[in-house]
Amino acid sequence: MDTRRISFRTVFGGPSIPPDFIEELVRLRNRMRSVEFQYDFDLFVVVGGDITVVTDPTGLRVPRVFLRRRTTTAQIQMNSADVMNASDPRAFLFQTIHSTMVELISRIAARDNDFDADDELRKIEFLVLDGIGEPQ
Repeated sequence: MDTRRISFRTVFGGPSIPPDFIEELVRLRNRMRSVEFQYDFDLFVVVGGDITVVTDPTGLRVPRVFLRRRTTTAQIQMNSADVMNASDPRAFLFQTIHSTMVELISRIAARDNDFDADDELRKIEFLVLDGIGEPQ
């Protein structure tokens, strides 16, 4: 089986975004770089701020699964007010990314009978387990 990875393309919506959001997303991206998946996950992350204001609820947008290419793409929008008012940016980011990944894994499993969703969920379990507290 080919090695598949996750990639993050990120837009930060302005200078008022707490630096912890940027730092934690970089840490998360670096940590997930070595995780091997059954599909490529291409995530476009929009962290709302004072310039790029996101008023829609935080969550998944435009998810797509491409079976032949073994790729899934999606946009994750983070509501500006949620970002600015988050007391724990790390927990907020980990929870948001985890719920997005769970949704994408479910979508793949619904269309690909050979896909091992339980295995993929185990690979992202750390997002829930490590989402609170000091960075690993």
